[in-house]
Amino acid sequence: MSVAKRPPKTRAGKKFLLNAAPKLVENTKQVLFMFGQPSSQVCKDLFKDLCSMTKPNSKVLDRKKECRPFEDAEPLEYLSKKNDSSIFAFATHNKKRPHNMILGRTFDHKLLDMCELGVNVKTVKFLKDFQCEGHAIGSKPCMTFTGEVFDSVPEFMQLKSILIDFFRGVVVDNIALSGLDHVLAFTAADGEVAMRHYRIMLKKSGTRVPLVELKEMGPRVDWTVRRSQMPAPGLKKEAMKQSTKLKPKKRKNLETNSMGDTLGRIHMQTQNIHLLQTRKVKALKKRKVAKEVPTDEVAAADGFSVE
Repeated sequence: MSVAKRPPKTRAGKKFLLNAAPKLVENTKQVLFMFGQPSSQVCKDLFKDLCSMTKPNSKVLDRKKECRPFEDAEPLEYLSKKNDSSIFAFATHNKKRPHNMILGRTFDHKLLDMCELGVNVKTVKFLKDFQCEGHAIGSKPCMTFTGEVFDSVPEFMQLKSILIDFFRGVVVDNIALSGLDHVLAFTAADGEVAMRHYRIMLKKSGTRVPLVELKEMGPRVDWTVRRSQMPAPGLKKEAMKQSTKLKPKKRKNLETNSMGDTLGRIHMQTQNIHLLQTRKVKALKKRKVAKEVPTDEVAAADGFSVE
């Protein structure tokens, strides 16, 4: 027997339910940072920097959770639904997997996929270790991925997709040049992924195109890919499904080429170009041909006699 849900009693409760309900255009994905019962100070400082990079679309849960995502994902799904977030970062630390962090995604508050990464303590540096001005809150980063494995190995392809969702922020159609103020560079080699964060400096160059310089601003971290959980085929297909209302309506005789230009085809009947209305220019008007006058008539008019 199904029990009907009670309607919200307060205005805030009604607003929360409307915000959490499915929409044609979903809200910006929220990132939820969590810590396991054993967690290291390195992961805490790293999460603090990552949280500042994803503001205002991030939230930190200070209370430690006893959870093992690869064995039981139910606690994560509950916290995802409670905080209305679809991306999570979970930090743990133990003897077998020290300085461990898990990045993952949920769909409809069900675990979609996740990737486990190990932090290299010898090379990690935080924002406080760099003397550089930070980026603006809410600005979108440029992201670069270097390495063949990002396009060939399934685990790294999955990690690339998770990182794009993790740092993407608000989805926009256009962005101003002045709004690009930081770059995230990911390099994969020998089973490791290196993340570098740079500040974009626009300087005068004497032309309309500014001189671009990069200055590292942190955090700097090298990850070792440990474990991955690929999405279930049925859930992945459901997550990638798009509503037909969002698809642009197809217009007849319109095509878009590789450069993004829209080309149209017009069907017209055969026309007589001599009957077309053109610009009336004096030089293009037809001149009347003068009639030839006989020679004897011209001489008589001048007073001469013709013999």
